[in-house]
Formats: sequence, structure tokens, C-alpha cells
Amino acid sequence: MLKQAIDYVERHIESNMTMDEIAKAAMSSKYHFQRMFHALTGFTVSAYIRNRRLTLAAEALAGGDAKVIDIALKYGYESPEAFAKAFQRMHGVTPTAAKKGNVKLKAFPRLSFQIQIKGDTEMNLRMVESVPAQVVGKDVLIEHDPYSEIPTFVERIWRDGTIAAINKALGRESDALLNGYHYDFREEGSRRYLMGAQIKEESKAFPGLTTLQLPAQTYAVFESREKALEDDELGLEITKVWHRIYAEWFPSASFEQVEGPCMEKYYWTDETKTESICEVWIPVRQKAD
Repeated sequence: MLKQAIDYVERHIESNMTMDEIAKAAMSSKYHFQRMFHALTGFTVSAYIRNRRLTLAAEALAGGDAKVIDIALKYGYESPEAFAKAFQRMHGVTPTAAKKGNVKLKAFPRLSFQIQIKGDTEMNLRMVESVPAQVVGKDVLIEHDPYSEIPTFVERIWRDGTIAAINKALGRESDALLNGYHYDFREEGSRRYLMGAQIKEESKAFPGLTTLQLPAQTYAVFESREKALEDDELGLEITKVWHRIYAEWFPSASFEQVEGPCMEKYYWTDETKTESICEVWIPVRQKAD
């Protein structure tokens, strides 16, 4: 699926491609393809296309007599100024300097994918039909790397008492486990992340906290086990589960991701509170034939 999309991008690198066209080449919906691509590569589709174009532009300038304005137009920039700004941001030098030669330029190579045999470790999965609900908690904008930004955010609100305050507002024990909600996914790769729990009294107000509406959806639910909260390795297992979902399950499944919040639900496994179960909930639908 991703290979077909990369092939399409490379064939049309000088054209005005749309995200719908690229996703179609991958036999996927636009939304699912964008989530899959970002989860597996760490960058967005638009960032990949931009970096590939600027790499090819640098090669053309350094190895030939093409004019800067012609190269700018060839790779989708409406003006030499816009091209020069993007070029310098990536390569650290201006297009004119690159044309003169004897400067260091960055290369962003074409993505390639290797087929690997997986599935040696089973994934615990179930399908769930949810009902509409509301959750409340503290949220943050995740702009780049969720695997580093989210743990930093969670540790901060744990230490400053925010998590205890949320539990108190919801009538729960101060050390009760909250859930994580990924929502408001944007094309540039950002998202919002909320730590909270479901509201029992929907008419109650929660000043200073964010309320999130959860629609009725079909969820694919995957299970992971985590160590105690004080363990430095907390979050490593759930990170592996997220990766396996996109790298192993989705490519071979008859489902695709749809718009809506993704959830991480946490449960203590025993009264000693030394280990917890984390479930990853992803909204899905059957792929169209």
C-alpha cells in the first residue's frame, strides 16, 4: 500500500498532486492513509513531498546550468522568494549559493519498504460498538513527536497535582488512572491529547478543564500491559502496540481508520497497583470493495 503511494509520488513529483490522488494509489481513504503514513514514517505526506522536491531541486542546481526561477517553478513554487526561503530552511544555503557549487547540501532519499515476516507475537484484539459519551480532562497540543511529548505532558500534570484535581472533580480516588484521548488530527501532523475520564453527570460544569464529545463508533481495541507508574519504562509497551497496529494489523486487515478520537484506556490489574492494562481504541470501518 505505501509502496504504491511512494511510486505515485515519485512519478508525479513535478505535478500538483492532491492527497486524494495519492491515497487512491494506496487503495486507501485519504484520512486512513495520512494517519498510516505519519505513524510509520514519523513525518507527514506533505513534508515528504516537500523534502523530496527540495532534494531534487538541489541536485538540479548543483549539477547543471538551470536557472533558479525555472527550478522553483518546476517543483511547485510560485516565486523565487518562496523557493529560496524553503530551500535555505532545508539546506542551510541559498539556491544561488548551491548553484555556485562547493557547498554542503542535504539529501532526503526516496522512501523504501522491506517486506518482513511478522506475527510471531499475537495481538489481543476485539471489536467494540461504542455509544456517545463525554469525557473531561486536561489537554495539550502535540506538534511533533507524540512518543516524547505525551509522556512529558503526563509527568508534568501528575507532579503538579492536575491529575489528582481531575479525579476529585469526577468523584474518583486521587490516584485513579485517567485515559488518554488523541483527537483533532491535522494534515501537518499535529493533534490534541487529553488526559481525563468519562463524565457521569453531563450537566455538571468543570471550570478550567476541556470537555470532549465521543461519537458512537466502531472501535478496534488492542491490549497492552504496562508496569507501575513510577517505572522509568512506562509507556514503552503501549508505544510498541501503536507501531504494530499500523505496521502489522492495518496492512493485512479489512478495516481502515476513520475520523474520530483514538483512546488509550488504563486499568489496574490488581489492588497493589504495580501493573496496568492499557487498551488502544482506534475508530475503524470496513474497507470499501
